[in-house]
Amino acid sequence: MFGFEDAESQGEKCYTTISKFQPFIDPEQPPTKKAPFSAILNHPFIHSAELILPEEIYSTSWDLIASKLEKSNYAKVIMPLSALLEHDFFNTYIKVGNILMLSEGHSGVDNVFSLKDGVLRLELDKSTYEQAGLVGKPVRSGGRKHIKTRYAVELNLRLPSMLHGRKAFDRIVWAFKNVLNRSVSWVFCDLAPTPATSGESAPIKQHHPQTITLSPLQTSLERILVPPISSTIPPPSAANSGQEFLRESCEELEEWLALVSLNSPRVKADDSIDPYLSRYDVPNRDECVSMDLVRVSWKGLVPSKWITQLLIATVRQCLSHASPQAWFALSCSALARDVVDGKNGYTILSIPPSEVQQEPAASESASSNDHRQQRQFICWEYVG
Repeated sequence: MFGFEDAESQGEKCYTTISKFQPFIDPEQPPTKKAPFSAILNHPFIHSAELILPEEIYSTSWDLIASKLEKSNYAKVIMPLSALLEHDFFNTYIKVGNILMLSEGHSGVDNVFSLKDGVLRLELDKSTYEQAGLVGKPVRSGGRKHIKTRYAVELNLRLPSMLHGRKAFDRIVWAFKNVLNRSVSWVFCDLAPTPATSGESAPIKQHHPQTITLSPLQTSLERILVPPISSTIPPPSAANSGQEFLRESCEELEEWLALVSLNSPRVKADDSIDPYLSRYDVPNRDECVSMDLVRVSWKGLVPSKWITQLLIATVRQCLSHASPQAWFALSCSALARDVVDGKNGYTILSIPPSEVQQEPAASESASSNDHRQQRQFICWEYVG
């Protein structure tokens, strides 16, 4: 009635990208500015990841994929904000090392803290913000009524001026010791572990962390109706009608993948639900094939670098298969840090080669053969 609504926050958004993987992807230097790798880097705080692929591909390729993945650990620890600025911890993990930290609490309700690339972000209520005396900006509330203003403070702790004895830094130390002095639970991940950061004498050890290793959980998904993925997505068209059909096809595939992830009976080959109770139908049911799938999932604080390794290893293995079953879907869910336009996660679907790609003409050159290896993919990024 009073026009307080935030027009940009109406509903959740999904940004869809359709492109092709490069013929060769360097694991040490992936193209971070292009999808889907840009989507992975834009979501640093992932709490769950899952890989869905046909059982045939899993049985022949999973051991090779797993061998390319580094061991990933994270820890749960209880410590106050002031501990981050103690000399040993500050110099070892923030000034020199590279860590990822996220505190307990719900964004928009509690005081929540996060640390990434040396930047400490504090989301505070109005009372705490005023008492701390730090400079920040108001946080968008999405036009919600009766919600008090909240503030976000971002502190780049890697700046040359961030040293003990400097006036601005001592002001932060004072706020952490006198206002933001409550011990909170954190998840802690060392992105560049060394003997100094992960050994027995590491600074984090004095806070008695509980170390957890990421481990996969395999689940069989039997008798799943799989649509012809390679023919479901038509070639890009400049016509409006073609773009609309492309959008609908992507939405149908996204919905189908979500139901597969849930192991819903609606995507089973033997499903016989009354249409009065459920009107859902698998895309292109007449062309679907009943197939056994495998879901490999991880839960915890999953770093972006590890997810990039998983994606590259899986793409390489699928490129060696020319069958229509050589597809996979990688879905990741993020811990929301923003009430409005928060980055909630993404899904990457690798599309298998079509029959035309599997039977190339004899006159094609070697360069066109490399072009065929550019497997198409769809990337959905969820914001809301």
